[in-house]
Amino acid sequence: MRQIIHKGMIIMIIRKRQQIGSLYIHNSAVSVAVEGQLYEIPWSSTEDDFFILVLLPPQFPDEPPVITISPPGTRHPLIKEDLISNEGQFQWTPSSNLGVLVKSIRDEFNRQPPVKNKNEPLYAPQIPRPNNNNVNININNNNNNNNSNNSHYSHRPPPAIPTANQSTLPSSSGLTNNEYMAISHTTPEQAHELLTSDYAFDLFFHSLERVQNLKTVQGELRNGNESIAYKNLNRQDGLTLLRSEVEALDAEYKKLKEEFDVKEQQQQEAFSRFSASTVLTRLKSGVYEYDEMSESVAQSFLDGDLNHDVFVKQFREMRKVYHLRASKLERAQKDKLFI
Repeated sequence: MRQIIHKGMIIMIIRKRQQIGSLYIHNSAVSVAVEGQLYEIPWSSTEDDFFILVLLPPQFPDEPPVITISPPGTRHPLIKEDLISNEGQFQWTPSSNLGVLVKSIRDEFNRQPPVKNKNEPLYAPQIPRPNNNNVNININNNNNNNNSNNSHYSHRPPPAIPTANQSTLPSSSGLTNNEYMAISHTTPEQAHELLTSDYAFDLFFHSLERVQNLKTVQGELRNGNESIAYKNLNRQDGLTLLRSEVEALDAEYKKLKEEFDVKEQQQQEAFSRFSASTVLTRLKSGVYEYDEMSESVAQSFLDGDLNHDVFVKQFREMRKVYHLRASKLERAQKDKLFI
């Protein structure tokens, strides 16, 4: 997948170089402001001097170039807010030719010259040549808006000129300036060999500095993981011993837990004998029991089965117990002692 992406970048770079070459073929006096990004083509009428600025976006030639004119405020049917129109015969497509397009714009200016806003200064920058891929461009456009209402044409400063240290490729491509320069300096034969030969592409790919750095990082990570693995292996015996101890403790815990559950069940059964409902039930049962027994003794006396002394003794004892229990039950219910 990575090789497919890089091959696509190589193809786009080759197409871009071809478009830049056509700019030199069809136009004269082309000067470079930023290599691979910004180019300047002068154009002069009988009265004024102008500059056509061609800015190549990162995805060029799939994206249209941004073509502006300087000085700002220049008036022409093709110019809208200092941008040269990308419509009609000047509309850009991926199959368009950059040099032919700029030449067509110059021919249109020759047929119908643009008119300069006299209040705007002429843009005539001193462009330094790139040195070690580090270009600093300082362009000072002082717009005088005192007479901005004199014309229906709006105006604004030219688009910002990117510096040379900005990447000319989309960030999603993953290519750095060093990789771009390595590809851009190849000859057409070398580029063709990279596209057709997997062996040549692999050699080129693995020779890139970033790829070598990634290999170094991968090697360091692999060595670090290996060191961690060896440390873990050295701790294996200790971990096995600890695991055995934990298993023994877990078995002991389960045994104690079972014993605790049995004793807790016994405790609950013992406590249930002293619950409020149990006490009340037993107390009511006792009251009823001695009431019945006393009534039975009385009936036996009436039937002649008991003499007077025995009847009095038994009946008095039973009614005594009955009244004590009945009193306790009445007080418990009155004071809600077991509720």
